[in-house]
Amino acid sequence: MTNLYPRTTIVLAAVVLMIALLASGGCASSGSGAKVAADVQDWSQGGFSGRKITTDHFVIYSTLIDRELEAVLPEFMEACYERYESTFRTPPAEPIRLTTYIFGNRQEWQRYIREHHPARSSVYQRILSGGFTEGTLSASFFTARSTALSCLAHEGFHQYLHARCPDAVPAWLNEGLACYHEAYSYASGKPEFTPRENTFRIGHLRDALQRKELLPLREIVATDAGQVISHRNSIVTQTYYAQAWALVTYLRHGGGGRYARAFDRMLKDIADGTIRIKASAARLTASARPDTSFGEAVFASYFGVAPNEIEDEYYNHLVKACGF
Repeated sequence: MTNLYPRTTIVLAAVVLMIALLASGGCASSGSGAKVAADVQDWSQGGFSGRKITTDHFVIYSTLIDRELEAVLPEFMEACYERYESTFRTPPAEPIRLTTYIFGNRQEWQRYIREHHPARSSVYQRILSGGFTEGTLSASFFTARSTALSCLAHEGFHQYLHARCPDAVPAWLNEGLACYHEAYSYASGKPEFTPRENTFRIGHLRDALQRKELLPLREIVATDAGQVISHRNSIVTQTYYAQAWALVTYLRHGGGGRYARAFDRMLKDIADGTIRIKASAARLTASARPDTSFGEAVFASYFGVAPNEIEDEYYNHLVKACGF
């Protein structure tokens, strides 16, 4: 769940692509010339009306007014799905199809959550831009072209992860990986993902560094995203997501490669469904504090250190990521 997405530029090539898609009758073209099969039908239910778009791995319910943006959804979402699968390197045991709602405005989205997610409605109402995921369903709303697709990519990862690993994954990893998948470019005429060039998250890191308001790494690792949204202001929320993204990029690409193999092993255990067992074993070690959180236990069991032990390394990574 998140309410912040990168301002990824959709260049002119994307607009040309979208217009071409409209003329193609609903089949999205990839850069290689292949077609993404999409069944598009009118949809009306519960006072909402729009289009139901069915692809191999998604059922998308859209009330978007921006029909050119809507037309690119089949190709973009299937490209996201391929990206999600490549993260875990092994295909899921069972076929996956994810349900995605994208509303044309926040008012429609608010009505949807009041009617269909009343128990969490008060928390979701705090989201000013973006959306949320529950299980394999996500619901988001349009604010601008530059953020809409990043929002869907972010929430789509949450959906996919739940389908692959119904057991809980720690929030820092769940949100960090979702942010890792949200940055993209259309410079080549097809979606290309740029996880280490997430300019929006980098901008929030710069702001936090300049204000000297970075959150301690242990807090990032131990805190649930819902707690951040429920109890903190928007600036702290922005910082939390930016630092979660930076932590994933650090463990996967930074630190001189010291943590890369452990990170890959962690992803394998997520796919195998064994991550919770290993984290629980770490909680029982003599060195673990009685108040060790699930997020800290996962961190320690795979990387062999407590978050505070790599605080300085992580800080230096943030500085470099921000270009300081």
